[in-house]
Parts: sequence; C-alpha cells; structure tokens
Amino acid sequence: MKTIQLLRGLSFCVFATGVPAQTPSPLLSHPLKEVRSLSRVIPRVVAQSSPWVVTVETFGGVRRSTLGGSQRPGRPKKPKKGLGPLKLAGFLQAQGTSTGIIVGREGWILTTRFVLNFHPTTILVSLADGRKFTAKKMGEDQGRGIALLKVAAKDLPVPEMVPSNKMRVGQWVFALGRSFGPKLPTVHAGILSGLGRIHGKAIQCDANTSPANYGGPLVDLKGRALAIVVPLSPNGDMAGADWYDSGIGFGVPLHDLAPILAELKKGRIFERPFLGVRMDPMFLGPGGRILSVLKDSPAWQAGLSKGDILLAVNGIKARNGMHVQDLIGYHSKGDFVPLEFKKKDGVKGRVLVEL
Repeated sequence: MKTIQLLRGLSFCVFATGVPAQTPSPLLSHPLKEVRSLSRVIPRVVAQSSPWVVTVETFGGVRRSTLGGSQRPGRPKKPKKGLGPLKLAGFLQAQGTSTGIIVGREGWILTTRFVLNFHPTTILVSLADGRKFTAKKMGEDQGRGIALLKVAAKDLPVPEMVPSNKMRVGQWVFALGRSFGPKLPTVHAGILSGLGRIHGKAIQCDANTSPANYGGPLVDLKGRALAIVVPLSPNGDMAGADWYDSGIGFGVPLHDLAPILAELKKGRIFERPFLGVRMDPMFLGPGGRILSVLKDSPAWQAGLSKGDILLAVNGIKARNGMHVQDLIGYHSKGDFVPLEFKKKDGVKGRVLVEL
C-alpha cells in the first residue's frame, strides 16, 4: 500500500509541474514494425528473385593462387610457379560452385572472375528451373572483378535494377547465392553501409558475403537488384578469407554496367589503369602532389614530374592524393583521360593521357 501511495504521489507531482506524460515516439515505433515485418518480406524477396539467380560451376584448368588478383600495373613481374593441371582422380571441380545473375534474356550471365580463376576448361550454368547449359566465357572487367558468360538459352527472366542515385546508405539489402542447389537461393541480410567504394566502382554492405554467394545479387526489399557481389578488397585486389569473414562486403552496381556489358559481349577485357605516379601523402591538398614518376609511364610521357600538383582528373577537382588515385582507378587501361596540373613554378596546364 505504501508503494502504491508513493507512485500515486510521484505521478501527481509530474502532472502538477506541467511535464506531459511520455508517449511512444512514432520515430521509434516505425523501425520496430519494419524489423518485425522482415520475417514476411524476406521469403517473398527470395522467391521473387530466384528465377534470375543461377549456379555457376567450373571444371578443369590450371591450379594457381586465388589471392591478389591480376598483376598490378607498374610492379615488376614475379615468376609464378604453377601447381600444375588439375589431374586428380575423377572429374575435379576447378573452383567449386558459385553464383551468377541473368542480365540478358538471350542467355547472358554475369558472374565474378573469382569462379574463373583457374582458367577452367568447362563452365556449367544451372538455371532455377533445373536446366543446365555449358557456358562460354566472353569478356571480363578486372577492376570490378566481374566476367560475362553466354549460354544457348532464350526468353530468360531478368531482374529489375536499381539506379545508383536511388540507393541509400542504411537501407536493407540481402545477399543471395545459389551454390547449394536449385530450389531457392540462400540469403544473408544486412544494410547498405557505403557508396562509391573501390575507386567509385562498388558499394559496401555488411551482409555476409563469401564464395558461396560471390556472383549473386544484392537485392532490396522489393526484390530489385542493386549490385553483383564481388570479392574485392579496399585496394582493389581480389579479397581472401580475411575480408569475407570481416563483415565487410562489396558489390558492383548493376544498373550502371550497361555500356560495360555491351563491350563484354564483344569479348573485351577491361584491365586496370596505370598512370605511373606516386602521390605525396603529406600534401593535404587541394589537388595531389606528385612524389615520383615512373620512367616511360603515361605520366612520364605526358611531361609530369616530381613536385607537380594534379588539380583535376577528367574534369573532377582532386581533393588530395588519395582522391587522385580514386579518380584514376575508376577508369580502365586504354582510356584517354584529361589531367589538369600545376608545375612547380606555378604554371598551369592540361594534358590528355592514355592510361
């Protein structure tokens, strides 16, 4: 009784002092409703996305390291000792199974370079309806870590793709994979945690990504495709287990790939760009100050030298040396890129460089 009287006295004091009683904030209740609804939304998203998510299997090829990606431009080539052909008893898989996304009704399948790392002799694509096709590798983009395959199929389902300018940091995303059978894709939930990663070529999420869903899509609450999951690390190299176990995953936005896919269909290989400069990390900008220039590099041929400041790349003002690297990294080998610079004597200039 004393406790009840005390509580009544406290409530009287609160109202007597003019402090209103607290009510649940709508800003707090709305996210809770959204979280509770995920148990109903996720199965629908998986079922809706399932028809255009495929399994990619590779067989045969040559054993070699899966880490580090391709040779970085400008670095001395190190002799690599191959592990020999895949010659063990039975029909050995080159890299196991992974995932792909249908990006064209006429049999175009997008996957990651990871699954093709051993240069397989046979590539097998299994559709959601159980049909299997032998695929032919077409082009690849080494900077984005993707490759395009072609199978002899028609009227295939394709996803609705979300433009990059419609993506929002903090939105729900789901990483799908079809490495464990044709029924339904596996799913891992997370949020979109960053845009413009890996030289502006990728987005970042905290949904679990691994070889089981490399090549699969990141989808939103409406089952629309945002990106293809790729095994990249922040410096642009192919990621190893240290990254896909870190809670940080990357995906290449699909909607923006249309011009690149057109070239991949022709068999083009996009290689990483190389300018041939080392930026001064102590110079904070604006622009990036050149610390050294590699002889015979594109920068050397363009007349750039130590102490010059790169002011803009392709019309975009450079904030600092790291930003210069990102602006260059967004391009591919063979691209012609205009550079604006200021020499040590203060004279400004502009030059067109082939990376």
